Amino acid sequence: MKKIKLTQGKYALVDNEDFERLNQFKWCFNGRYAVRSIYNSKNKKWEIWYMHWSIIGKPPKKTETDHINCNGLDNRKENLRIVTQNENRMNRGKQKNNTSGFKGVAWYKDYKKWTARIMANGVSMYLGVFDDKNKAAKAYNDASKKYHKEFSRIA
Repeated sequence: MKKIKLTQGKYALVDNEDFERLNQFKWCFNGRYAVRSIYNSKNKKWEIWYMHWSIIGKPPKKTETDHINCNGLDNRKENLRIVTQNENRMNRGKQKNNTSGFKGVAWYKDYKKWTARIMANGVSMYLGVFDDKNKAAKAYNDASKKYHKEFSRIA
């Protein structure tokens, strides 16, 4: 594994065999990923090109590249996979406005208790009301393993 220097003092991780090919370009940090600008001669416009596309290819329509460990700068092949948008969402961490500390767990002020919910197959599933947020988190984690399988992210 090697590091490629980006802007803003950041580095991207790549496999040794990809380092020389990728390091010949100036890569930037866009807030989440390593990117560079490329000129598209077909439409005569500059476009953003992601480093992970240079490694596993630009994903086909209706698919995305997933960074398995959720680190958009870890571009080692073992950390990249082509997935559907729904599969990629399953692998998300907890939301920034999360107050429970656990993915899928929220405080329900009307009952003064914790609730757990999960999205599975496009359906929001209610997992219950709990006195203890740790029990609510366990309910979410169990459901995530059941419904999300290899895309399960417990946070």
